[in-house]
Amino acid sequence: MKSLFAFFMSIISFISSLLGLNPVKVIQPFKTDSFEPVVRFMVCSDTHMNLSVEERIGRIPKAFDFAYAFAQEDENYKKLDAAMFVGDLTDNGTKEQFALFESQVKEGIREGTTLLAIAAKNHDGYVGVSCLDSLKAITNMDSDFHTVINGFHFIGISRSKNEVEHYSPYQRRWLKEQLDEAKKDNPDKPIFVCHHEHVSNTVYGSSSYEGWGRKYFKDIFEQYPQVVHFSGHSHYPLNDPRSVFQGDFTAVGTGSMAYMEMTYKLDRTIHPGKYNEAAQAWIVEADAENKIRLTGYDVLHGDILCQYVIPSLTDKDTFVYTEKNMKMISSAPVFDEKSEITVKKEEDGKYTVSVPKANSVDGNIIFLYRIKVYNKMGVKVHSEYIINNYWQNDTYNDISFNIKAKPGYEVKITAENAYYMESQPVTATIS
Repeated sequence: MKSLFAFFMSIISFISSLLGLNPVKVIQPFKTDSFEPVVRFMVCSDTHMNLSVEERIGRIPKAFDFAYAFAQEDENYKKLDAAMFVGDLTDNGTKEQFALFESQVKEGIREGTTLLAIAAKNHDGYVGVSCLDSLKAITNMDSDFHTVINGFHFIGISRSKNEVEHYSPYQRRWLKEQLDEAKKDNPDKPIFVCHHEHVSNTVYGSSSYEGWGRKYFKDIFEQYPQVVHFSGHSHYPLNDPRSVFQGDFTAVGTGSMAYMEMTYKLDRTIHPGKYNEAAQAWIVEADAENKIRLTGYDVLHGDILCQYVIPSLTDKDTFVYTEKNMKMISSAPVFDEKSEITVKKEEDGKYTVSVPKANSVDGNIIFLYRIKVYNKMGVKVHSEYIINNYWQNDTYNDISFNIKAKPGYEVKITAENAYYMESQPVTATIS
C-alpha cells in the first residue's frame, strides 16, 4: 500500500512526463544479489563504561561476537579488519572506567582486527585532557589518528588537547591535510572519518532543535564527497532511516551501546519504555568498486535491524538516503484488516485501550502509535503517543493506552513512520 504522498508524487511524475516537463525523480534503494567486501569493520559509540552500571558490562564482547560470526558467514571474505569506537567510551573518563573499557575490548577483539577509538570532550572529558593519555595507552595510537587498512583511509578526531576547546584550529588544519592526503592517494575510495558529535543538520538528532549536532568540521567535510562520517552523541537509533544522510558527504549515526533517546516533533530528549534495553552497532563493508554496505544490528539479541547499500558517494543521481527521496519512497504503516481495539474499564472513569501492532509496508520502522479520543460532539479531548521500541526486532505486539473517557466517546489509534506518515485509524466507541 503506497502512502498518499508517494501516490501523488507518482501522478505528478506521470503528468510531467506527458507534458514533456522534467519528471520528479524517485530513487529506489540499491539492490544487489552479491556483495564481495575487500574491507570490513565494526562501528559503535557511547559504550559509557561504568563499574556501577552492570547491565552495560558484556555488551562490547557481544558486539564483537556478532561481527565475527557475520564475517564467518561470508564465503569470500571472513575478516573483521577493524573496530571503531566513536567516543563516550566511559561515563566520566576516569582511569578505572577506561580500564574497564580496555578489558571489555580485550575480551572481545581477536587477532587481525585493528582497534580504532576516539575520546569525546563530553563524558570521556569530565576529567579533562587526561582521557587522551588513557585512550592512547589502550590503542597504541595517537588520539587523533590516520591509518590505512586494506587501502582505505581511516581518520579519527578526539577532543582537543586544550581544556577550553572542543576542537582546536590545529585539528582543523590537521584534518584538512589528512583528507587531502587520502584523496590524493585514491580520489575514488571512501574515506572513513569519525568524531563524536553529529555534523549539524545531517543525521537524525543533528538539527539545531534536537541539539546534538555541531558545525566544527562541516565546511571541511563538504569539500570531500568521499567522506563517510560516523558519529554518536545523540543515542538516536541507528536503524531509524534518518540516521543515514547523503549530501555533499555521507553521514551515519551510530546509535548507542548504552541506551536510546529520540525527538518527536517538538518533544526533545524522549526516553521511552525499554530505552535502557538497547545496544546497537554497525558492520561497514566496502567492495572493490567502492560500493558501501551498512548492516545495523541489535547487540543484545544478535538480530540484524537494517541494511543499506550505497553504490556511489559522488554520483548524486544515485542518492537514496536524502530526506526528499526517502519521503517519496516511504509508505505509511497499515493495521491488519481484522485488527480491533479492545477496551477494558478500570476505576474512576479510566479505560485500558489496546490494539495489535501495525505492519510496515516499506520495510522501515514504525516510529510510534497515537491515540485520539473524541467526545460525543466530535471534539478531540485527548491525544497521546507511545514510541515503538523499534531499536529491537522484538517490538510491541500489542499497544496499550490508559485513558479517561465516558460511554459514547470515540477512540482512534494510528501508527506513524519516521516521516510522520500516518496509517488509517482503527476505531472503537466506549460502551
